Amino acid sequence: MPRGHVGMSSIEARQRRESFMEKFNAEQTVQERQKRTVEWELRGNERHEQKDVLRYMDVIQAQHNDVLVARRRRLAELLTRENELHTSMMTSLPETDAQRRERLIRKAQELRARREEAKRLDNCARHDRLFCAKIDCLRQAESRLKVMQVADARYEQMDAAAERRRQEAAEDVIYAQQAIEAQRVATERDQRDLEMQYIRQRRMIDDLAAQVEGNRQRKEVEKEIARRDTEEFYRLLHEEQAEEARKRLQRREKNRQLAQEMMEMNEELKRARQQEYEQLKKEDKEALEAILASLAAEQQKQRDEKQRRMAAERQHMLDLQKMAQCKDDKHALDKLWEEENEKQWRKREVQWEADQAKRDTLLRNILIARRQQILDKRQKAKEDAMLRKLEDEKFLESLSKERDIDAAERERRMALLKETQQYLEWQIQQRIAEKEAARLAKRTELTDEQALEKQYEDRIAREMANLEAAKPARYRDVPLLQKKHRNQLF
Repeated sequence: MPRGHVGMSSIEARQRRESFMEKFNAEQTVQERQKRTVEWELRGNERHEQKDVLRYMDVIQAQHNDVLVARRRRLAELLTRENELHTSMMTSLPETDAQRRERLIRKAQELRARREEAKRLDNCARHDRLFCAKIDCLRQAESRLKVMQVADARYEQMDAAAERRRQEAAEDVIYAQQAIEAQRVATERDQRDLEMQYIRQRRMIDDLAAQVEGNRQRKEVEKEIARRDTEEFYRLLHEEQAEEARKRLQRREKNRQLAQEMMEMNEELKRARQQEYEQLKKEDKEALEAILASLAAEQQKQRDEKQRRMAAERQHMLDLQKMAQCKDDKHALDKLWEEENEKQWRKREVQWEADQAKRDTLLRNILIARRQQILDKRQKAKEDAMLRKLEDEKFLESLSKERDIDAAERERRMALLKETQQYLEWQIQQRIAEKEAARLAKRTELTDEQALEKQYEDRIAREMANLEAAKPARYRDVPLLQKKHRNQLF
């Protein structure tokens, strides 16, 4: 291979390598710049999100603090208002404390008396039930009363069943009569239906005979009409066929004349088209010759241009060979490429340093702004702390005032409790005195046994009277207790 071709191939290889390196470095630079931009944006977004979250938390905390302070203030106002209202109500009442106390005492006494009365009545009812359960005669009378009531209910059920059976028998008789009457009516209706059916059949037979006769006559008339119509149709058809044949002959003559005229016209058109075709053929031949001449001239021009370019390329190759022969060092081109690469690299470093300086300036500005924001936030936190401290002090002062009000209220309640205790002691003494008086009164009356016997006899008599009144009307004359026989021990 000639030396000139080797030099050209190496130059082209270096050029391709340089272009590839330039593209690669440019892509690397762009990618690195994009990566750093994305990282910076991500860090900025994270910081902004953190700031937003902290700001939102500060707002929520401030809202909570405001709500708490407002609630405390509202509670203090409500308590003050209630105290004022209670004081005004107490001062505006028409009765004094002593009168109100007396009224409450009387009401409590009445409630206690009603409760004692209800308790006494309940105890009496329980004692009565136990008493009735322990007395044999009452138990026997009550069981016999139950037997009477059950027997009476059974008799009533039997009477109701007998009455129901009687009503059912009467209903069966009525239903049987209705069934017989319905059967008779159905039989009569069937007989009438059969008679009407026979009459309808006879009428239908007569009608069918009349229809057959009418149909026969109508068919004869229709046949006669059809025969006449057929004769008339054939006559008209013969006339139409004759007329159609005459018209067909006329059309044939007219078509023959028209065909002759068309043939003459076609001949004239054919001659005109032949002349026009010859003229077009001549014009096409002339146009084709002109196009071929222009194509030949253009091809000759292209060949001349190609030869000129080939001569220029050949001269260029000769110049390159001369330049390569004139070089003393075969590595001169490599040095030139290295120098050019160094220049490009220095330019890129200068650009990178400028970009880094811009980024440093931007970061410094961001840090300064962030530091100022932190200082502002701390100052605001200090101011909020001072405000909260002042509010807490005010709230403590209001609480101390409320404690004084609570102490007065406790003293008043203690006085009321003491008065209530004195009243209860007085009631206890009264109760003891009443019991002592009742015990003294019982000493002058009958003994306990006699009083109990009398009470039991009265209660037994009342219970027996109640049981007698509860007997059914059917057993009014039946005694609840059986008479004792002569030999019956108990």
